[in-house]
Amino acid sequence: MGHDEGMASHPEEHVRLLWLLRHGKAASDAPRGGGDRERPLTARGRRDATALGKRLASEDPPLGIPGGRRPDLAVCSSAVRTRQTADLIIGELGNRVPLDSFRSLYDAGTETVLGYVREFDDGVRSAMIVGHNPTMYRLTWELLRPDGDDRSATADGRPGRDHLEKAGFPTCALGVLALDVDAWEDVDSGCGTLVGLFAPPY
Repeated sequence: MGHDEGMASHPEEHVRLLWLLRHGKAASDAPRGGGDRERPLTARGRRDATALGKRLASEDPPLGIPGGRRPDLAVCSSAVRTRQTADLIIGELGNRVPLDSFRSLYDAGTETVLGYVREFDDGVRSAMIVGHNPTMYRLTWELLRPDGDDRSATADGRPGRDHLEKAGFPTCALGVLALDVDAWEDVDSGCGTLVGLFAPPY
């Protein structure tokens, strides 16, 4: 995956954007006496998250996604590394994006994360989730229409599941999906199109 792969698609007005972000690079060990949840970002992890936040704040449309809009809210797991990643990004956005963290997102599977997505207020048009792999990668893959579907990304020239599988999802990787749903509660497998796939350096 190149470090900057915005797609040529143009999210339509009724489409909702979901930003799925894997936390930045974390230390291999937790501080003395701590567990995996307490592992902090490394200097590289902080740098990558800060750089991503700067791009989100400075570019219009954000990350060059045609018709894209910055997240209206963000949620993250309560692990130190995900919270630090989210805080650094939102700090660059002037702390204007509401952020909530949840313990249940720490070791959540895709269905748990989808449960949070389906509860977003329908006034929200764009939302970010900062979480962990393999869940962030798997959820991105599940939400994409299958390659070969008449409405799939590959059918109209936009990268889909095959592209995601080849690219992978390293630390601080970001997948941006346009979800063709009228309400968040309708989000389900195969409802999305990949409009952006990014990885450091930002």
